[in-house]
Amino acid sequence: MKMGYQLYSAQSLCKTKEGLIDTIKKIAAMGYDGVEFCSYQGIAAGEMRELLAGCNLEACNSHVQLERWEADAEGEFIYAKEAGIPCLTIPWLAPGLRTGEGYQKIKDMIPDLIALGRKYGVRLLYHNHDFEFKEDAGGNGYVLDSILSADDSVGLELDTFWAYFAGVDPVDYMEGKKSRLEMIHVKDYESLGGTVSDDGEEAPTFCAIGTGNMNNLRILSCAKALGLSWVVVEQDNSKIDVLESAELSIRGLRQY
Repeated sequence: MKMGYQLYSAQSLCKTKEGLIDTIKKIAAMGYDGVEFCSYQGIAAGEMRELLAGCNLEACNSHVQLERWEADAEGEFIYAKEAGIPCLTIPWLAPGLRTGEGYQKIKDMIPDLIALGRKYGVRLLYHNHDFEFKEDAGGNGYVLDSILSADDSVGLELDTFWAYFAGVDPVDYMEGKKSRLEMIHVKDYESLGGTVSDDGEEAPTFCAIGTGNMNNLRILSCAKALGLSWVVVEQDNSKIDVLESAELSIRGLRQY
């Protein structure tokens, strides 16, 4: 099973082209197998492919925000194909879209995105937070289940922490969705509160893998048993330097 790093975790260092390139090189030096993108900072697809090859890294996935899908969905798939990114992911829904109407908007988009993905040989995934584990108003189980029902081909990148935070056993959910599960996010936490998020709400206080309270051994054992190709480290906030935490996290993963 390969180990990836979500570059969103080091977003403060990746705000420019130069910063993104430097961070990718440092992540490679730590021994990660790949990176997951959330932006490209103007780096052309061919240049990105060469950068990753030069660092002996793979691109495991890329998170594409809704405004980018709406602006140029086909362009996102073209870039991914040229850069060697095998998956593109719907990563997050703003609070204003967390309604029946908002979820339906995403479900209506998914078949068209799936079609574009087939055209360019790139798989479409959905990545959850905690709010998708509320019951769907239409009686289709969780909101996440309802979103996945939009097309049998949309895959799942399960964020195991947010499932746990929502009161759902991540291992049970992984096993129940094994046919849709492409990869997982793993996190660790010091406390389930104590940090203020960008939208002003209280958020968990995260830490490097293996230094907190999350039972990732059980999750990673399940991931191995299911034959998943990638486990991706993501850390939404950090009390220490983000690259120091990234290095601690890969050491922690290797101990499982």
